[in-house]
Amino acid sequence: MTGPVAFTPIQPRATAWQPSLYEMTLPALRLATARGCVLLCFFWPFFNYDLVVPGSTVEINFLPVFAAGVILPELFLLDLPALLLTLPAYLIALIFSAPTSAARLMIGLVPLHIIFNLTRRLRENGEELIPATWAFRGLKTFVLFSAAQMVQMHYLRILPSMLLNLLVAVVPRYFTLPYDDLGTHGVQGWASEPSSAGLTTVAFALVAIQQKPEWKWRVMSWFAALVLLNKSIYAIVLGILLLTACLGNLKRKWIAFAAMIPASAIVGFYLSISGRVAKLSENMAIDGLQTESNHELARFVQILSPLEQFPQIYKPVILFGSWVMEPMGLLPLCVGYGSLFGILWLIYILYKNFPISQVKERGFWLVSVFVLFIMASPDLICSIVALAAFMVVKQANTADEENEPHLLPRYSIIAEAG
Repeated sequence: MTGPVAFTPIQPRATAWQPSLYEMTLPALRLATARGCVLLCFFWPFFNYDLVVPGSTVEINFLPVFAAGVILPELFLLDLPALLLTLPAYLIALIFSAPTSAARLMIGLVPLHIIFNLTRRLRENGEELIPATWAFRGLKTFVLFSAAQMVQMHYLRILPSMLLNLLVAVVPRYFTLPYDDLGTHGVQGWASEPSSAGLTTVAFALVAIQQKPEWKWRVMSWFAALVLLNKSIYAIVLGILLLTACLGNLKRKWIAFAAMIPASAIVGFYLSISGRVAKLSENMAIDGLQTESNHELARFVQILSPLEQFPQIYKPVILFGSWVMEPMGLLPLCVGYGSLFGILWLIYILYKNFPISQVKERGFWLVSVFVLFIMASPDLICSIVALAAFMVVKQANTADEENEPHLLPRYSIIAEAG
């Protein structure tokens, strides 16, 4: 006959575990700091660095991402093939083009490398680069602030002068007065111009939808409000792309096709009454479709000229005597200054991080690819983060006790025979 089971406390087993040299570098703290640097650039993408370095013309807030790479240098080793593929692209740009070309290529590629690897590291730990609902809150805050700007400029002064003075000093090309008396141009939020505001908010919208796909119509409604306040051509195009992705995401495709009819009618009506679209049409009628005479088409030169000169290294086109047309978008940048090696790097990045069969919300992923590759400056951090949000990363399970020998049970159950 056996006796009762007794719980006998024992002393923790002594182990030889000692903190490693890597653990002494405070990796958790450095990871949190690097994440904070990226969060700052995501929500505040434009900064006047003339305040820090007098005479500086840097306007996009990408430098904290480089600081994140310095704080967490092991990020560069998480995807070594991608890093090695960039080296010949840098050399080609350095040898066959101006020295600034290699610098521009590095400024465009290194932040993407850092953000992708940081996203991978966090997701392997079950975390996200942008905390849940933060992107949606950022979108709503931007739209509400834009509405306050509209009231401030055209109706009633409601924003404190201290805030406006701060924005004028910190945000490049921030205006406290309307762009024109007719209200053709909208407001810019805390971006450097209305078109940049569209790029910023679509990044917020894409990340919010990736985190909460069931909120896509809420997000779309807030972005539509931004389009009405912003009025830029960029915001209108991005709104059409986002609406198309929302309709394409519907499970019943016949409903999506049926909804295209009223959606097209609404978009067409807005375009017909848009003062910004009317002004664009007027400028094209007066100046024609020649990029040498039409300022409105200058960005097309930044997108198409690097592609037209491939496989040769891009030689920037100069318009209107002084406008140097540097590549706009990640694709023209890689093709223009990296040539064949730039294309190989892009193919590897897409193949490694976005296997088509595993990407969720593919319509919105395609929008994020189009925005970063074609429409946005390649070093615009919020656009890079929006693309990184759709990365396919295998999350790790709970920690293995064998990897953590210092986490030992304090009590054992001993069965005693009576």
